[in-house]
Amino acid sequence: MKNVLAIIFATATVVASAQSAKVVSAWNTKESGEFDKARGYIDEAITNEKTMVDEKTWRYRGLIYQQIAVSEEDFGVDRKTALEESIKSFAKAKELDDKNKWSTEINQGYAQNQALAVNFGIAAYNDQNYPEARDFFILGADAAKNIGNFDTLAVYNAALAAEQAKDMENAAKYYIQAAESGYLNGKPYLYLANMYERSEMTDEYLATVKKGRANYPDDADLIVYELNYYLRNGKFEEAENNLKLALEKEPNNKQLHFSLGVVYDNLGNADKAVESYIKALEIDPVYFDATYNLGALYFNQGVEMNNKANDIKDNKAYDKARSDAKAIFTKAQPYLEKAHELDATDKGAMASLTQLYALVGETEKYTVMKAKLEAAK
Repeated sequence: MKNVLAIIFATATVVASAQSAKVVSAWNTKESGEFDKARGYIDEAITNEKTMVDEKTWRYRGLIYQQIAVSEEDFGVDRKTALEESIKSFAKAKELDDKNKWSTEINQGYAQNQALAVNFGIAAYNDQNYPEARDFFILGADAAKNIGNFDTLAVYNAALAAEQAKDMENAAKYYIQAAESGYLNGKPYLYLANMYERSEMTDEYLATVKKGRANYPDDADLIVYELNYYLRNGKFEEAENNLKLALEKEPNNKQLHFSLGVVYDNLGNADKAVESYIKALEIDPVYFDATYNLGALYFNQGVEMNNKANDIKDNKAYDKARSDAKAIFTKAQPYLEKAHELDATDKGAMASLTQLYALVGETEKYTVMKAKLEAAK
């Protein structure tokens, strides 16, 4: 019996030694550049119950697959898979290295994989292979995470590549990670909102902007994005409050004053609308939008007054009402003419001037403007 036991023990020792030899062979063939052989040896070693629990087996495997990832030769596995396997192997090595004896080497392996993944991602992105670029950037972010780092470049680029790859789930995930890390402040929220806007995902757009506003309440761009939502959806009271907040931070922003004028116009508060348009023009005297809107506001008032005058039966009262309407048209005229001067192709300005000249009896100007308008159609 003793002899039998001795034989069994000796056999087990030989098997264990053979498996350890696989690890050694993997390393030696790696050192000689025979990565296909090295991969074969090391992949066999991780299936054996003895060597699969040895930190060295997995650390070697991480290094072997890392070499395959950077090699220009074909060793039977693509670059992305090789990098994934390398990262998994270092993770397993770290798990088995309970005394942290090899933590420096393992972390160096992670750091190298992180750099490789980002570089491969940039190359794929430049080649417009966005799905592959996304995958590499995510690998880079994960490799950094494994050593307690946050790779802002990898995370942000993962979002950009995912958006280009039409992968909205990952784009949103990594834009938010980038924003919450403080990278580029609130801009990742803007990029995510733009993505939702292009996809006509209105609820997601507003939720993203509001989350951005919560984290970056002073970000003027996020304020404007929220404003645009309110304006597009006819929520003018919310827009008014939003604009007042924005103007506290940017009192010389002509666009904000113009937008507030639009809001007041829609709320039926003509006096405040005029005040806001004029403020925008004080900042930029050749601002077309404010110039045209101010002229259009006066013109519309004049048209309304003129229509009411037509219902008046008393001649004296009628003449007075028509005179008052003409006075308003006179206020509109210089702004509409200035708008046409600033942009001679704008059909709205030409149409308004054509009607205005007809109503105030300026026949020659009417004829010229009508011809221009017809030529532009």
